[in-house]
Amino acid sequence: MVTFRLIEETGQYLTYWYFPNGNEDEMYGIILVDKLNETVEIQQMAHDDFSHIVTVDEQNELRNSVNDTRKEEGLPLLTEEEWPLATTALTKTFFADHAISKIIESYNSGEILKEGMSTWY
Repeated sequence: MVTFRLIEETGQYLTYWYFPNGNEDEMYGIILVDKLNETVEIQQMAHDDFSHIVTVDEQNELRNSVNDTRKEEGLPLLTEEEWPLATTALTKTFFADHAISKIIESYNSGEILKEGMSTWY
């Protein structure tokens, strides 16, 4: 579970603090949404958050595995639009990614969340 709170809104940016496990006694992380450039950045990871790198090979192995399953089931293979071949490694975070997903889902629906929570386990 992760909680988050909008700290500042300007014409260009939304700044959120996020709290792994809802623990506001530990150092929060900072998520910056750039409304004009349509980007999201983790400016600072929370003390209790962690990340890992997903290599290009790992991403493409997963895509190939899905295509193998689709082939076995007689379904068409994934297109580049559905799931492009990876060309760069990804950095995934355990808590921030869940907060970002919830924030962006609401933002794309026209709502700026003042606070929120995401649970997945």
